[in-house]
Amino acid sequence: MFLSIFLLCLSQLVLTTMSYQRGSGPIRDIQYLGVSNNRMIIAYRGSGDIYIKEHGSLKRYGDTNWMQQDKKYGDKGCWYAEFPLIPLPAKIRIVGNTRAYGGNNPINKPAVESWTFVEIGSGGKVLNQNVNANTGNYNFRGNEL
Repeated sequence: MFLSIFLLCLSQLVLTTMSYQRGSGPIRDIQYLGVSNNRMIIAYRGSGDIYIKEHGSLKRYGDTNWMQQDKKYGDKGCWYAEFPLIPLPAKIRIVGNTRAYGGNNPINKPAVESWTFVEIGSGGKVLNQNVNANTGNYNFRGNEL
């Protein structure tokens, strides 16, 4: 009896920690995963949103919630963004947009947002990916678009 209560409490702690990791702090760990059902799938952590710099007017799909996405792509403690497929091959920058929050756990918008440079092949597969976190400017060090 005690063991089952302990395991239940432990599982709730793990789920709470993963949920906290997924949605707290500035946007980070942005990673292009590939194409599924004519959608570009991008994973990220943090509080806020992401956008594709070269396609600023491109809006992400909002027809699935995080539980459906976790079921589809795996519960890896991150958010998933599904964007319409762009013409491929392509070179894109995916940029974070941290949501500032002043509540119990305040989050300030970073001076420089996290970003990822991705070179995508004609089939939607990653040819090159450079993941960066708020450590400087948008200098791609040789990976210029």
